[in-house]
Amino acid sequence: MTKKNWIHIIILLPFMLCAGFLLLLGKGLGLTYKQISVIFNLYLQGGLLTLTGMMPLAAIIWKMTEYTDWSEWVLLLGCLSYASIYIAAFMGVLRHYHLPMNDAFDLCVKDLRVISTQWDISYHAVNLIIFIWWWLALVGINVFVTYKIVMN
Repeated sequence: MTKKNWIHIIILLPFMLCAGFLLLLGKGLGLTYKQISVIFNLYLQGGLLTLTGMMPLAAIIWKMTEYTDWSEWVLLLGCLSYASIYIAAFMGVLRHYHLPMNDAFDLCVKDLRVISTQWDISYHAVNLIIFIWWWLALVGINVFVTYKIVMN
């Protein structure tokens, strides 16, 4: 087996596990695979990412109730800008994928295929990078930043 085949298998295995999870979740909720994929990957994950992006702002506001100096005002403005980016991005996702679920799914697949062509990697790899690795990294960063604000 060639190195390229191994890489494809390494990418395809977690993709299949995620797709299987969504299929089972959808069946349990009486939804099609397309419907649960849109709800879970775009709306639920996007909403949770937006909420974690707002956590640093909430943390600095909470900290400012105890004691406020000029540096916290600067941090407040930074956190407000940071949260605004997440809110604007999520609103953009909702606006872009506002179609009926089947159409939103097809549009998302089309967008991921365009990205995979631009990045010169497989559709499955782009899907994993965006909906697993990138999402986990951003949520982790948001939680870490919030933790640092609260603990300082």
